[in-house]
Amino acid sequence: MKKLGMMKTILMMGCALALLFAAVPQPVMAANSQMNLTVGTTNDAKAGDTVTVRLVGSNNPGLSTFAARLAYDDSDLEYVGTTWANTISSDSGNIELVSPVTENNQQALNLSAILNKTYSQNETIATVTFKAKNAYTTMPVTLTVREVTDASYNPVTVTTVVDASAGQTQSQSQSQSQSTSQSQSDSQDDTEYTDDTDDTDDTDSYDDTDDMQDSQSSSGNTHKTSSNKKNNSGNTSKNGNRTDATPKTGAVDLRMVFGAAVIVFLLAAAGCVRFLNKKKE
Repeated sequence: MKKLGMMKTILMMGCALALLFAAVPQPVMAANSQMNLTVGTTNDAKAGDTVTVRLVGSNNPGLSTFAARLAYDDSDLEYVGTTWANTISSDSGNIELVSPVTENNQQALNLSAILNKTYSQNETIATVTFKAKNAYTTMPVTLTVREVTDASYNPVTVTTVVDASAGQTQSQSQSQSQSTSQSQSDSQDDTEYTDDTDDTDDTDSYDDTDDMQDSQSSSGNTHKTSSNKKNNSGNTSKNGNRTDATPKTGAVDLRMVFGAAVIVFLLAAAGCVRFLNKKKE
C-alpha cells in the first residue's frame, strides 16, 4: 500500500514539473537576417591617380557589428586612408578599426566597426582611398565579408556584388566619364586617317604604303584590345564576389526535449503502478 502511494506521489510530481516547465517562456531562434553589400571600384586608372573602394550597404536589417577584409595588390596600389560613414563616425560610442595585415604574401585591410546603437542606414558604410602606382584597367582588390551581426548579435547573411559606379561622388563620376571619353577619342585618332589622293603613280604607291602601315597599326590595336579584354576577364575573375561562408547553427528547443523526457518518465511510472496492482491481487 505504501509503495502504491509513493508511485502516485511521483506521478503527481512529474506532472507538476511538466506544467511548470511549459509555463516558462522559451527563447525563439529567429531566422538569419539578410543584407546586400555593393563594392564600388575605380577602374581605368593612370599612375598617380587617387582611387577609391566604396562599400555600399542596402536592405540593412540593423547592425551591431561589421567586419570585412579588403585585399589589394600593393604593386599597383598604395593605401592612403579609410573614411567611415558620418552616421558611424559621429557617434562617440562606436569603435572603428582599420588594421593593415599581410596574409598569404598579400596586403590586406581588416575593416571593423562595433556599433553603440543599431545601425540601419542604407549608404556607403566605408570609403577606402588608394594612390595608383601603375596604370590598370580593373582595380586589383578583393573583398571578403568576415562577420556581420544584427541588433541581437545574430549572424547576418551578406550578398556581395561588384559595381564600379556604386557610391561614386559627382566628381568621381565626371572624372570616370572624362577618362572614358578620352579613351574613345584616342581610339578614333588611330583609325581616322585615310588618304584617297590618286594624282600620280608615285602618289598611289605612297598611299598604298600608308594604307599598309595603317592596316598593320589597326591590326596591332585590335590585338592590344583583345589582350586588354583577356586581362579584364582575368581581373574580373580575381575580383570575384565573395560572401560570408561561415556556417550558421541553430538551437534545439529545450522544451521539446524536456517534454519527451517527462512522457517517458510517466509511462515508466504507470507501468510500475500496474505491476504493483497485479502483484497485490
